[in-house]
Amino acid sequence: MSLKIVSTLMTQRRFLPLWLAQTLGAFNDNLFRYALVALATYQGWTVFGLDNAVMVPLAATAFTVPIFAFSAIAGQVADRYDRTKIMRIAKFAEIILMVLAAIGFLFQLPLALLLTLFLMGVQSTFFLPARNSALPSLMEPHELVPANAALSGAINVAILSGAIGGTLLIAPDWGVPLISALLVVMAVLGWIAMRQQTPAPGGNPDLKVRWGLLGVLWETPRMLGHALRAPEVLRPLLGVAWFWMLAAAVITVLPLFTRDVLSADEGVVAVFQLIFTIGAALGAVICGALSKSGDALRFSLIGAILLTVFPLDIALYTMNRAPGLELINAADFLSDRENWRILFDLTLSAVGGGLFLVPLQAMAQRRAKAEMRGRLLAASGVLNGLGGTLGPLVLLIIGAVSAPLQTAFVFVALGSLGAVAFIIWRMLSRRKSPQ
Repeated sequence: MSLKIVSTLMTQRRFLPLWLAQTLGAFNDNLFRYALVALATYQGWTVFGLDNAVMVPLAATAFTVPIFAFSAIAGQVADRYDRTKIMRIAKFAEIILMVLAAIGFLFQLPLALLLTLFLMGVQSTFFLPARNSALPSLMEPHELVPANAALSGAINVAILSGAIGGTLLIAPDWGVPLISALLVVMAVLGWIAMRQQTPAPGGNPDLKVRWGLLGVLWETPRMLGHALRAPEVLRPLLGVAWFWMLAAAVITVLPLFTRDVLSADEGVVAVFQLIFTIGAALGAVICGALSKSGDALRFSLIGAILLTVFPLDIALYTMNRAPGLELINAADFLSDRENWRILFDLTLSAVGGGLFLVPLQAMAQRRAKAEMRGRLLAASGVLNGLGGTLGPLVLLIIGAVSAPLQTAFVFVALGSLGAVAFIIWRMLSRRKSPQ
């Protein structure tokens, strides 16, 4: 990532407000989600008496399902209206949702929190296509990869902060009021930042938006059809969706894996989140630094190889591990050298994720035609939502067939191996055809 390009962007209204708003939003999303997951895993919060092995993936699915369901409408809106205005409205909606979340936490209403999580997914559904389709109009072509890398790196730090905060701060008696206040304050700051963003007009102002159920049922197949007719855009979108399906499987299983396999407490979950986030940010920075031509294949190939080797090693290394009688804390876990291999594997897996993901996002943005950009990139929301919905189901399947939790890491390795094979095939075919 060219430091000169990034330092220039960080002083300009065409990028800095968007960067701030997205970063604060990512922090809020993960502060909320991980606080809820921690309450379900370690304090037994549930709805309708569901076991925490069901409650955890249910919480993850509540966020991803609306992204899958409403992305078609969001893509139309992003093509029809000014994308900056859409993001401002979405950030204002976030304030209302965070107030609802605070009420749910303070009055111990898990069902209300799940509903709020669903509505947060709706809010993200409209924000993300507007952001992704705005970037190519706000950035010069050579700025797209650095801009995406800067966003991805900051988002990873925000995810880390929110995840650790949600996991650790929720445990003390004063944790719930603090998290409730943070959610509202960060939402307000994000809205203030977004109000400073320069305009990003839609690419098709005459487009007729289909709202409601008709928009979901009719426009979703049409939007996917547009993507199918643009294979140069669809390929990187599929790569991104594939990654998020694999990542969702691991993220969902990680708290239970830490508790039931490693016999460790939520402090170790926070350590894993720290390592994973730093590794993913490092992968993003490497992509930005080295991807001068914008070609993502070589980076994606390296990332997919890392995502094959190291998750598989985690599964094999821990497969016959005997659970302890009591949960150990982070200090005891880190002091045991036998656990260092797990930390190393997780770090390299995360670096692989950053290498794999960031260039594909920039590639799709660059290739999408201006008048269809919102809908084409919103197709990514449908694909990502589908992947994010299928990923947590891995935990349900593991439980249903009584398979070990390490199966989730094997699933990631096999899926990544498929990505390796596809990328090699694409690299060989590009020797004959540029696209």
